[in-house]
Amino acid sequence: MDTLIAAKLHNRFRLFDRDGDGRVTKNDYDHLAQRLAQAAGQDPGSPAARKLRAEYDAGWARMSGHHGRGMDAELDEDEFVTAWYAVSHDTGFDEAVLPIVDEVITAMDTDGDQHLQPHEFTTWLDAYGVPADAAAAAFTRLDRDGDGRISRDELTHAFHEYFTGTDPDLPGNWLYGPLPH
Repeated sequence: MDTLIAAKLHNRFRLFDRDGDGRVTKNDYDHLAQRLAQAAGQDPGSPAARKLRAEYDAGWARMSGHHGRGMDAELDEDEFVTAWYAVSHDTGFDEAVLPIVDEVITAMDTDGDQHLQPHEFTTWLDAYGVPADAAAAAFTRLDRDGDGRISRDELTHAFHEYFTGTDPDLPGNWLYGPLPH
């Protein structure tokens, strides 16, 4: 695996492992889906919140399944990175990642304009624990056309670059703010 992709996936692990126990579980996925729904102002029983949970459940099933484990699995950092790489590369980005991206965009697009405004984007990243200044810097990088909002295409492109891009200058590397050194 390319070292830049590995660094991005290790960063993603830290975003999921909010309690810092060195493991990611379905509970971590569930909590993230809940935080995203709350950040978007969605009631836990709303269609958007249910769809988020369903996509995060499916994502966890793919992750734990990669290691031959069930939904009650615990993945350490290296297992998480290996599984994410396999899921996003072997299963296929469009099949494994885009459904989650679509549900996140749908939930976070609170004004329904099919774009993420700066406050919607920073609210989304706040649910991951990304500081506001890092989210603002990421927004600037990901708003490729400079229109002050991020389209579904721009965000999809950023996700693709984050999970598959090996060029350190790609804007998508900033999807969750600057990478830790």
